[in-house]
Amino acid sequence: MTFTKTIMILASAGFLAACEDGMSTGGGMAANGGVDAATIRSGSLTGKLDGAAMNGNAVVYSYYTDVIGDGAVLAGADTYCGGPGQAVIQLTRGEKGGRTYNSMAFTCR
Repeated sequence: MTFTKTIMILASAGFLAACEDGMSTGGGMAANGGVDAATIRSGSLTGKLDGAAMNGNAVVYSYYTDVIGDGAVLAGADTYCGGPGQAVIQLTRGEKGGRTYNSMAFTCR
């Protein structure tokens, strides 16, 4: 139950951050201060995520869907976790600056 609560809290925080006005929209920076390179193990995500952060054993990727699709982000999460099907995700869909903006929180199996 604690694990599920953690994921839901992170997903909610990502959604609320995506809805907040005045956030940075360029340069790979996000409200959390930027992209934590240690959370990215897939070269296909480099430079395409708006934010990447880790909290305990949960990782959150934030991104514009017109820059990178959900499937590519899921593949990057699986790569982070060691292979296909290893990431347990919670996807939060939202909008930021008139563009579709999603947050994918995940933990590894």
